[in-house]
Amino acid sequence: MRPPPLVQLENVSVSLAGRRILHGLNWRWRPGECWAVLGANGSGKSTFLQLIASELHPDPENGGRRTYGLNGELSTSAVGVREQVAFVSPEQQERYLNLEWVRTGRDVLLTGFHRTDYLYQRLTPKQRAAAAKVAEQFRLGPLLRRDVQTLSQGEFRRLLIARALLGRPKLLLLDEFTDGLDAAMRAALLAAVQRAAETGTHVLLATHREDELIPALGRRLVLEKGRIIAAKERKALKAKNVQRSPFYDPPPDGAPAPLSALKVERSTWNVGSFAPSSSFLFRLRNVSVYRDRHAVLRDFNWEMRPGEHWTVTGPNGCGKSTLLKLLLGELHPALGGTIHRFGETRRHTLWEIRARVGYVGPDLQTAYRDDLTARAVVASGWFASIGLLDAVTRAQWQRVDEVLEQFYLRGLARENFLRLSYGQRRRVLLARAVVHRPQVLLLDEPLDGLDQGYLSQMQSQFARWNKAGISAITVAHRVAEIPSVKLVK
Repeated sequence: MRPPPLVQLENVSVSLAGRRILHGLNWRWRPGECWAVLGANGSGKSTFLQLIASELHPDPENGGRRTYGLNGELSTSAVGVREQVAFVSPEQQERYLNLEWVRTGRDVLLTGFHRTDYLYQRLTPKQRAAAAKVAEQFRLGPLLRRDVQTLSQGEFRRLLIARALLGRPKLLLLDEFTDGLDAAMRAALLAAVQRAAETGTHVLLATHREDELIPALGRRLVLEKGRIIAAKERKALKAKNVQRSPFYDPPPDGAPAPLSALKVERSTWNVGSFAPSSSFLFRLRNVSVYRDRHAVLRDFNWEMRPGEHWTVTGPNGCGKSTLLKLLLGELHPALGGTIHRFGETRRHTLWEIRARVGYVGPDLQTAYRDDLTARAVVASGWFASIGLLDAVTRAQWQRVDEVLEQFYLRGLARENFLRLSYGQRRRVLLARAVVHRPQVLLLDEPLDGLDQGYLSQMQSQFARWNKAGISAITVAHRVAEIPSVKLVK
């Protein structure tokens, strides 16, 4: 007798805030199958994964039926499902960062046994041994002792993958889980997922990128506007295409990446009519920055002039985001170092800096928790605030609408920002960053979560910034995705 499907959807629809996101889905996930979920921003991929994870439910009226067969018998009840499902997503990481008490990496890792946000039960000796083994495999080391608020995006994502695999889930759901990871980390974690699939874990992976389609993902499901437009078997791939090492070597035992690993390189795409300037936007001399009692930057010297564009690369934890926070005025040099801005040696206030700088980063995306429309979020860029703290003038609203049009966001202007997909929210924040016509942009992994169609559209955005005289510093792990950027060593 054939075993029942792990999950079965029969004419399932899901609505959020009164708007239907998924429409009449029919799909079966059978034992032994692993799936890739593909689709553009806003196609419903994240909602689909939340539905499978029982974090969302079919509509109560005309919502169809979802059944689980994880225990060998079909049931419409979601009781006990979460104990057998591990789910890693950018939204999960945001939720952890919004928990308002100090949590170490160890606290987060150990909750993987029970799929809870907090550890409510005492661990058995067997569980402690298993946790130690996973920590060693993923080279977590000192990350376990650090407050997760101090971890880089990539370091935290690595911790969440270890947490997900710790409890040996029957289903592993991954939503754009490699965003924010350096190349070595991406390869290592994809290899870990491949190994998990080979040892019996069923994987459902949502992605925009073909290079993340590991051999284990034998089937692909394509969503478009909340509907399944394709569900079929993929062409077989050879497992040797996946890196087989247990984990990448540097840095050992979870130590911070070497300070020398940070690379700040000038790009050649600033081909506008800007003459070389003796002035500067930023000038750093002998700058060191310490976080969580260890040096993230040390004796750093660098200068950026108007009309220049720079790309910052390096492994997770080497100080890329810290550099942007330093330039933004949210961090300060240790004694003995100096930072000057905008051709002046005086100290600028935080608000003076924000009036001339546009910023995009994962922490900013996490900071928005209130119900605001996408249009209001873009308008908040006028005040560098989280939400609207001041009245917006008619001219400012006109500029907001102009930028929404430029970023192909007009159709989302009235939508609740928190209800948008991760990629859609990133696009809104890019519009927010330029609405007040800044002199320089600080972009921390600005293209994470964006589909291939929008990545190509960003070509015109970068060209527009260049023509307007806006300089940019871009932190990136996938340099090839940044439009028109060619690095000069």
